[in-house]
Amino acid sequence: MIQEMFELFRSREPVPYIILAIFAVGWVIVFERFIALQLTYRVNFNKFNATIRRMLSAGDLDRARQYCAASGNTGVPLITAKAIEAYENENFRVRMVVSEETLAFMPRIRRRISQLPNLAAVAVLLGALAAVNGVWQSFQMVDGLELGLKSFAFSRGLSQALTPIALGLAASVFLMIPYGILDAMANRLEGEIEHSLTVVLNLLAPEMQPVFAQPVGVSQVVSGDTQNNAATHEDDGQVNKGGYQDVASAERSDPVPDEEEII
Repeated sequence: MIQEMFELFRSREPVPYIILAIFAVGWVIVFERFIALQLTYRVNFNKFNATIRRMLSAGDLDRARQYCAASGNTGVPLITAKAIEAYENENFRVRMVVSEETLAFMPRIRRRISQLPNLAAVAVLLGALAAVNGVWQSFQMVDGLELGLKSFAFSRGLSQALTPIALGLAASVFLMIPYGILDAMANRLEGEIEHSLTVVLNLLAPEMQPVFAQPVGVSQVVSGDTQNNAATHEDDGQVNKGGYQDVASAERSDPVPDEEEII
């Protein structure tokens, strides 16, 4: 089958070269993502967490910032440095800064990884399209030949027609294997980043306050207005209730005429 694939390239057909270009683009993505996940975004998380925990617990923010700068300029070190800066300026914004920076960084981990299954599917579909075209050419080629020659020519043309789909399947297999490896590496990296940021948040902002919490003054005003409205409704109910009781008691307080007055 490998020899037929080389023969397919020698025949100067466009589909094999398109599949080869798709395969090359996929492997460029594989190498780029592997370098980013293993070298650019990854640090020694166990050492980083232990060192940051020790420095922040001791209150040594300058050394912690210098250690983050020495560890890297992206990912967890960058987010930790910005969290320390927010803690020094406005400590109530630590969780907000960490949330914003994390949401901005996390999509970069899986960037272009999801394109590998698409490239693999396109390679298979192009191979299938070329195979269908080869089958049609085989039917046209054997038209008008004798029965013995027709059987030989059709089998020969059919074997050549299946070669492009075999090439597309091979390209798909060698794209999906690194895709699974990169996906597992991205899952592990995301988990380690979340753990490191949780350590930083527990040291800099241990209170369990939501990021987009309502201001205290506004909540007090709203609660005060609610209480005032409730008191107003309660007073109105009491007034209405008192008025009804007054009317009922006034009706009951009228003197009942006796028989002599009626006569």
